[in-house]
Amino acid sequence: MKPLKLRMKYFGPYIDETMNFTEFDNTPLFLISGKTGSGKTTIFDAMSFALFDHTSGDERDAKQMRSDFATPNDATEVTFVFEHNGIKYTVIRSPKMNLAKKRGNGTRDVEASVKVKYINKEQENIEITKK
Repeated sequence: MKPLKLRMKYFGPYIDETMNFTEFDNTPLFLISGKTGSGKTTIFDAMSFALFDHTSGDERDAKQMRSDFATPNDATEVTFVFEHNGIKYTVIRSPKMNLAKKRGNGTRDVEASVKVKYINKEQENIEITKK
């Protein structure tokens, strides 16, 4: 599996951050570095959450990854694009969260959801959704 792009919206310390891993295509290795608490592990948590619905370690529950910066109007979502065996996949996952009602006052529970999109070898667009 080759990571291509990762977008984190209201996930961990990130409000809306996109990492484009294709910028490193010409290098055999790249390093994710930073000070303690700067969000390095959250990058791996986001990838793991997108793929498996849980974080990369036992210390953090995926439900706890909703950003403290998020308001009831801000949906938490991770989009992970990667390539595997020559096929590009896009996974979009959101945890269960409490969001503002679309009409009226108050909030509502929104169930977790995941969507996987790819183009198969027959060049057909495939989309799988689970809510």
